[in-house]
Amino acid sequence: MVRVLNMLRRVDNDMAGIHMTPDRAYNSLSPTGQLQLPWQRPRQFNALMRYFKVFSEPDVERLLVRETGVSTKEWFFVGFGAAGLLQHECGISAHQDYRPFGIELDRSKTVFDKLSQPFEELRAKVNDAARYDCTWMYTWNPLEAKPLVGLDPTHPERLHCPIPYYVLKRTSQGLFYEIDQTEGFNNPFGASFQGYLGEVLGATFPSRQFTIYEEREYKVGRHRKDGVDWILTDDQANLFIECKAKRMTVGAKSAVDPAIIGQQVDYLAKAVIQLYKNIADALAGHTHWPRNDRPIFPLVVTLEDWYLFGTSADLLAEGVRKKMAEANLDLTWLYTMPYTVASCKDFEDVSPTIAEVGIHAFFSLKHSGDQQRWMIQLFAKEHFNEVYRRTVHRDLFKEEWVRVFPENVLPFRLKSTESRSS
Repeated sequence: MVRVLNMLRRVDNDMAGIHMTPDRAYNSLSPTGQLQLPWQRPRQFNALMRYFKVFSEPDVERLLVRETGVSTKEWFFVGFGAAGLLQHECGISAHQDYRPFGIELDRSKTVFDKLSQPFEELRAKVNDAARYDCTWMYTWNPLEAKPLVGLDPTHPERLHCPIPYYVLKRTSQGLFYEIDQTEGFNNPFGASFQGYLGEVLGATFPSRQFTIYEEREYKVGRHRKDGVDWILTDDQANLFIECKAKRMTVGAKSAVDPAIIGQQVDYLAKAVIQLYKNIADALAGHTHWPRNDRPIFPLVVTLEDWYLFGTSADLLAEGVRKKMAEANLDLTWLYTMPYTVASCKDFEDVSPTIAEVGIHAFFSLKHSGDQQRWMIQLFAKEHFNEVYRRTVHRDLFKEEWVRVFPENVLPFRLKSTESRSS
């Protein structure tokens, strides 16, 4: 294995030496972040709870059951059971019986069918995904879709797992791919994520210091509008929050071509513009938000990590500026009301710091100097380290989790599921 890894490094270094130019090196920051940063984010409990709540919302779960015949709790339970065993064993049987936990064989079999593939099928998918250009090292791993592999055609139920973390990922956030093509998916899924973020706000920002305003429709003339998803205020500032559940495509994550990356980043630019338009209506007195003279900070929170570095960050800034001009929005707002894009994971980790130091103290410093493009988690670690370290280690909604999955029933401790890089 050491020899193989060293060979891979040599190939990477040789390709860099032959083909790398300054522009290509800069453009590679985006896919490099997509490749490496997910393995540097070890805390798993909050992510599992996030996706459980999003997919168990009734309108979303109805789609999941309609498409797979398996409920959210059953998906998670079988996934946890498999991942727990695979912490200690290299293989698992698809015939494992979950009926003592109330899950019939046909439903657990459905989960294993969705998670597994024969070795020859995996080989074909790897060959199909392979690239022999400057994107070769960023290509998608087919094990993410089906992390269990059948090595023995005479015993297809005997499955092996090279990367156990992918089992947890596939049976939590990977449920997206079970329902994303179904009719009527977008509205309930987006609403479920929006509702979840509202729960995070309620659990983090105490009512004696903060006021939370949820979305409420309003009219401007004859035009009906939905309004901003959430507004958080304290005695110093306002945080206008837009929730976006869309994820970056697999192709864009591995791309070094600015045109491909730009097609995806354009979606975030539109979200920022939508947020500024909502703020304009709020300032004009069209909404239920009681206007005040405190600073406003727009924040777009994405369900998935987008990892905006290098080219992707440049394209977002250019796209926002261009679309603001097209929409006749005041370009000075980019300086007086600077926007932030953050993943839900980062916001969950950083929100207790914001609650303690205040909206204005956090975001005004965030947008000073050259820190505007920093991820908010890295910014909090750098500038509010003592508060961040003291408040980040929390398990959101743990009591609710234990009611759904009692500790004496779970086949392994959640804390043991932290992902690790190889």
